[in-house]
Order: sequence, then structure tokens, then C-alpha cells
Amino acid sequence: MEVKRTIPVKLSVPDDREDDLHQTIDQFNHACNYTVEHGKNDDGYLILNKSTIHDKVYHGLRDETCLPANLCVRAYSKAVEAMRSTVTDWKKGNSRPLPQFNKPSAVYDKRTLTIKDRSATLSTIDGRVAVEYVLGDYQKSYLDDDDYEKRMGTLHYRENEDAFYLHIVIKREVEEHDGDKVLGVDLNLKNVAVTSTGSFYDGGELLWGQNHYFRGRRSLQHKGTRSAKQVLRRLSGRETRFVLNRLHTISRRIVEEADAHDCSYIAVERLTHIRERMDNRNDQVKRQMHNWAFRELQEMLTYKASEYGICVEQIPPAFTSQTCSKCGHQSSTSRNSDRWFECTNCGYSVDGDYNASKNIGFKLLTLPEGRRPSGLGDGHLALKSGTLNGNGEYTAYDATSADRESTDKPTTSVVGR
Repeated sequence: MEVKRTIPVKLSVPDDREDDLHQTIDQFNHACNYTVEHGKNDDGYLILNKSTIHDKVYHGLRDETCLPANLCVRAYSKAVEAMRSTVTDWKKGNSRPLPQFNKPSAVYDKRTLTIKDRSATLSTIDGRVAVEYVLGDYQKSYLDDDDYEKRMGTLHYRENEDAFYLHIVIKREVEEHDGDKVLGVDLNLKNVAVTSTGSFYDGGELLWGQNHYFRGRRSLQHKGTRSAKQVLRRLSGRETRFVLNRLHTISRRIVEEADAHDCSYIAVERLTHIRERMDNRNDQVKRQMHNWAFRELQEMLTYKASEYGICVEQIPPAFTSQTCSKCGHQSSTSRNSDRWFECTNCGYSVDGDYNASKNIGFKLLTLPEGRRPSGLGDGHLALKSGTLNGNGEYTAYDATSADRESTDKPTTSVVGR
């Protein structure tokens, strides 16, 4: 499988060349917007073919901007990709305006960007600019890895830092994890994640942090002074780093858990309408769910798992919280307000999120042919005491774990820090 990473690298730009980069970004955005405006056929429909749109807008872009030829190509290519996404939404009946480009960024490829281990050169409206990297250990670990091929990058300007960044895209081939074992993972608010092998990733610290920053923001917003707004921007950056740091830790540990149990697949719920599916009866819970980074955690999980050759698969979320993972009985009354699950049919009693994580993994095993991953085969769900196949047959890891599953909350409890 192909693994891609985007590594953000801060740039040290000569003072006398900063304006060239600013103007290049401005003109790149202008070229993208020009493409959207003029990239239509005689009937007024958007042109979504890059070869066709080249004939339509390329010479106009060369006249309208001072961009090198290859940056013009990158600009209309970026615009076409955005237009395709817009048209796809239109076909689904979703209202969406034509794309506009105003973020301070420009896309580079191998012809316009030369990437070295500690420096790079970028094409601009006035020749090429040589820049040095400002690297941390994280960036060095990837840039110094010869297994990764450096392919292209995007130049960004961060106004809050008054600094340029180059987001370098690297890729390498990774051998897929061999096997048919699945780890089920349930994402939630109180427990950030719970796995079918019994690991709990507590969300208490994240919720405390979000509430702490929320109170700070609310106090500063009431003041409304210039200095308060400056502090707000700094506070926002600290909150983002706080959350992302913990999500990185949690996603890494989940992948390590999957690898330790020799899992080739991680099953998660499809995120569509996740906030509507969760309890949101009071304003505080609504705010916490609005700020909760479900998608970011799932994206981190996906790209970290790919480095191990593990695939992350999304399954339909229906009834995973209401179904008994032991007997399969479904009832909306089995899960109580304390998030504990007690089956009304067989009496199986267990933590509700843990029960859901097993159902999520089992659901991947039992998807219809054609929707189930081709390499999964018959498949087995990894549990804390053994494995379960798609027919419900349980195999204990050893003689001491012959009891299928304890009714108590799993003992493995991991705090997200």
C-alpha cells in the first residue's frame, strides 16, 4: 500500500525575497479564481477536464499574471479539482457556491520546487527563491528517511506567525499487514475511544481542557479590547495544540494496540451525523460535541495505521450501541443513562462503549460480500480474552481465558495524555 505524508516545514526566507513569495501566492489565487470565472464552455457549464480547460484559460493566465508556465498549470489544476467537488455536491442536491480562492497558499510540483534535505528552491514571479528549513525532530525523522520519496509541496503563509511554511508531500510503499483479524473501535465523548480488546482512552482531560479554554475565551470576548483579541488568538493556538497533541497520542496507542494483537484492520463507525446520534440534551454537551474532533482523530488513526500496513475501515453505525455483543438481541432500553449496557434478553452486563466497540468490529466481519474488504476472508474479531469469527464462534487465547468475556469494565484504562 502507498503511504503519503504531508510534513509542514517552517522556512527561513531572505528578507529581500519575502515580497516575491507574497506576490506569487496572490497571483496564484488570482489565477485559480480566473479559471473558475472563465472555465466554462459555450453553454455556460463548468469545464472539468484539465486538457480542455488548458486551451480555454492558459494563455489568459499568462497575460493576467507574471506566474511561470508551470505554476499557471498548477493553478488551473487546483481550480478544476475544486470545481469537480462543487459539481458533485450539486448533483447530490446540495446548494454550494462556486469555489473562491483567498487563502494564502500556492501549489508546487517537481518542476517548480526543488526539495533538498535542509533547503528548497521555489519558482516565483521573479525567478527562483532559495530558502532554508527550520526543522524540529518530527520533520527531521521524515525528511531523513530515505524510504520516503519527496514529491511536491504547498507554500503557505501563516499570518498569525508572520512566517512561510512549506507543506512537503512524501510517499513510500508499505507492505500490507497480513492476516484477517479486526480491532473494533468506538469513538465517543466521555471515552474518546474504546477498543474491542478492552482499552479505554479517557476523554476527561480533553473535556477539562476544552471547558478551561472555553471559559477563558468567553471572559476575553466580553472585554472586547484590542489586547483581549490578541490574547484570544494566542489562546486559540494553545487550545488547538493541546487537543491535537492528545489526539496524536491516543491514535498512536490505538494503532499500537492493533499491531500488538496482530490486527490487519481497524473498524470504526462512519462519522455521518455522529453529533445528531449522541446525547445532546443540554447546552454544555452540545458545545462539547460541536468542538469534538471526531474526524481529526479518525484521520490520524487512518494515516498512522497505514505506516503499519493496517487498513482503517468505516462501517454503518446503525444500532451498534443498542445491540448485545453476546447474543445479538437489539433493544433501545438495554443501554441506560449511566452508559452501562445490560441486555434485556440474556442479561449480559458490560460497559456500553465497550459493547459498542465489539459490535463495530463484528459488523465489519459480517458485511455482505462485495462490501467487506477483499483481504478479510472469514475474519476474526480481536477481544481482550480471545477472538470471535463471523459465525459467532469464540476462541480463547489460552486456557485461563476460557470464560468468553468478563461482565466487568475492562481493566485496561488509558488516559489520553
